[in-house]
Amino acid sequence: MSECATECYESSIATQTTCTPADVTCICANQKYLDTTNKCIRSSCTIREALVAQNTTATLCGRPIRDRTGISPIITGVTGGAALFSVAARCYIVGKGFALDDFFAVLAFISAIPLGIMQFLKSAAGNGKDIWTVTPENITLIMKYTWVAEISYSVVLPLTKMSFVACCLRIFPSTKFRWRANVVMALCVAYGITFATVTFFNCTPIDYIWTSWDGQHKGTCINFHIFAAAAAALNITIEILVLALPIPELLKLAISLRSKLYIIAMFSVGIFTLIVATLRLQSLVIFKKSSNPTWDYVPTAYWSTLEAYVGIFCICMPALRRFLTLTFPRCFASTPQNSRYNLYEDGPALPNRVSQGPPRDSKPISLASGGRFGLETEVHTKVVETPGESRENLKEEEEEEGERVMLADMGSARTEGRMV
Repeated sequence: MSECATECYESSIATQTTCTPADVTCICANQKYLDTTNKCIRSSCTIREALVAQNTTATLCGRPIRDRTGISPIITGVTGGAALFSVAARCYIVGKGFALDDFFAVLAFISAIPLGIMQFLKSAAGNGKDIWTVTPENITLIMKYTWVAEISYSVVLPLTKMSFVACCLRIFPSTKFRWRANVVMALCVAYGITFATVTFFNCTPIDYIWTSWDGQHKGTCINFHIFAAAAAALNITIEILVLALPIPELLKLAISLRSKLYIIAMFSVGIFTLIVATLRLQSLVIFKKSSNPTWDYVPTAYWSTLEAYVGIFCICMPALRRFLTLTFPRCFASTPQNSRYNLYEDGPALPNRVSQGPPRDSKPISLASGGRFGLETEVHTKVVETPGESRENLKEEEEEEGERVMLADMGSARTEGRMV
């Protein structure tokens, strides 16, 4: 223990307690003495000396060693694995028809890789333990890894939003919608550039970001806690705009209420990331007041990771659903396996169906042109009576089939014209 810490202990014993220096049990039970001693140490000793003194006190008083280093790696492994699978499924579905939203999705996952790696490295260095139990060298490493993770996080968030907006631009081609979507896209770009740049250069020199904690190095920094809280609040605002963007267009689709609700739910699963972003903002407020960052930063770390990877998973959900439908048609197909269109597997059509093609005077309604599997699906408005079926039943089935095809292609097909 340092000389300054020893002097603080001795002076506090003389003035704040009747305990003898050898009576450890009495000293540890006197909270007023401990508070006075800690205040003296913080004002008289260096940060490194204060941490050594606090660790000595905790050891002598038999305080339990707290450890939650395993939380962030577990969350990172589960959500990162789900994000990887969803992106891989999306790439498989896309094939050669790579579009802008696919590019943003893949780029978002690549940008999220450092974020996940840093969570494992930080936990290995001691993030999740009380700071006085972590070596000074590891504290410096944790601060450096946190900086890298924050840069990665600041890049991933706007990319996931841009992928979602780009997907909506392909699905809904109306002029008014494109104008609104382009404004939201510009906000995402501006947010990403600003957040990443300020995060990278928030201290001068840059290495002061991870060496300033001990008070023994020279440099200047912005108030990053205020900036991070403001950035988190702005991120929540943009998230709300992005989630609300397609809802008016979805409500215009000429499909059943059930299908409308399904599509809205599919696009709005990202509401979970909004909840996570709010929880992360709350953890930032707590972290701002912390004198024990390696312990208190854990919630911020895993909320950040959860928000990033779940966001990537959400933007890949339409393609993931189609991948699962193609891979496991019996489990995930929207209609019975023996559908007369047989879009997802080979096999004969149902008997008693018209298989010679549409009537000559029927007018097709194109739901999707091509698509990423080269599917060309048309629903004809004129139907033909078949034995045992009424005209109304066949027409209803064709409408349901058309809805199913549109839902299957919603996440991947390029549409032509307005879907109303």
